[in-house]
Amino acid sequence: MNRTYPLILTLLLLLSLAGCGDSSAPAGAGLEAQRAWVRAHLDDVYLWRGEIVDVPSANYASAPDYFDALLVTAKDRFSFSMPKAVADSELRDGQQTGFGVKWGWGASGRLFAYYVDPYSPAAGMISRGTEVISINGWPVAQLASSSLNAALFPGKAGASTSMVIRSPGTSVNRPATLVSANFSTTPVAQPLLIGLAQGKKAGYLLFNDHILTAEQGLVNAMTYFKQQGVSEVVLDLRYNSGGFLYIAEEVASMLGGAALQGQVFERLLFNDRHPERTNDPQNTVLFSPLDQNGATLPQLGLRRVFVITGSNTCSASESIINGLLPYLPVIRIGTTTCGKPYGSVQTDYEGQAYFALQVEGVNANGLDDYKTGFLPTCQVADDLKYPLGDIREARLSAAIYYMNNTACPAAGTVSLPKAVATDQGDVQLIGPKPPLKIVQ
Repeated sequence: MNRTYPLILTLLLLLSLAGCGDSSAPAGAGLEAQRAWVRAHLDDVYLWRGEIVDVPSANYASAPDYFDALLVTAKDRFSFSMPKAVADSELRDGQQTGFGVKWGWGASGRLFAYYVDPYSPAAGMISRGTEVISINGWPVAQLASSSLNAALFPGKAGASTSMVIRSPGTSVNRPATLVSANFSTTPVAQPLLIGLAQGKKAGYLLFNDHILTAEQGLVNAMTYFKQQGVSEVVLDLRYNSGGFLYIAEEVASMLGGAALQGQVFERLLFNDRHPERTNDPQNTVLFSPLDQNGATLPQLGLRRVFVITGSNTCSASESIINGLLPYLPVIRIGTTTCGKPYGSVQTDYEGQAYFALQVEGVNANGLDDYKTGFLPTCQVADDLKYPLGDIREARLSAAIYYMNNTACPAAGTVSLPKAVATDQGDVQLIGPKPPLKIVQ
């Protein structure tokens, strides 16, 4: 893919697509026209357009509700829509409104903080491993999902939620009140260096979100690793549900280095109505040494890559793994990923951004055989006892062990907290953000 094309709010530039809006529809269209547009849009671009079951549009009070009703849910867990203003703010500008916490269910009926953005309203009050005992006077296990989401993910600044919490490593409950605010998210955390056997060095990078504002932080981190002479990298994608595909390609290009440049990263397959798009060379994404503005990317040229994974590792994050696998080993530490080889083109209409699944992405070998997720090389449960990036944390510890021993640590060598949600020992994050791989 030619990197000289201008960047639009998506993961890649597919010049053949009219991705943002539909000029054929009049501005200020009424409900009937909006529903008609939704049906025509899905019939044109949706991967499973031939399997849509018609339902009476008049039964739905909004175009987004009608959109949801038409989705082929037996195959599609991921298409969605959201207000355009929210999509643009979060994906382009990295702005969010809320507390800045990734909350998740641990053991049955127990709610924990798994990640806290360092610049969010909750920073300094909540930390990884904090347990929420009650919310607004109600035990968390007794709250309906709607009440829980309203309390934990307020849609406006200045909203407050009262909690009783328990800090990690303690048995004492204490009150806390969180007040929501607008803040800039931190998609890329500070890179860390780890000492290995024989004087070698590894880099650790927590990468949370494939949004536009992640690009410079990723470049800075990889530049630092290159300057420090690291021979291994651990890319922590355990809570990264995806985003722009071009960001995934840049990450893979920097990790793989010069030997991969010009090779296929991902080929995009469209539905049977648009074979011309599938066959368009512009829709084959190549490893490139340049970023979207034509600046040279740092090249690490690693012989293998370590990725920390979980059930929330999704979409564009999985593209990094799948895109690199034809060329070098990708050692996966954690649990099975979410299983989403599909992507969307943000299509805006009447103030709503629609993300119908429009493409299926395959690697250089023509494979996307992870529809049920990538299995881990070493299965390791999430570990709330330590901060992310602490070498004692179970998944990072296992990655370091593998680097030094070329094998997984023995099962049971890491003691884990009672924050286990599934048989794999993974977390069930809750919240409004869906998995994303966005192309245009």
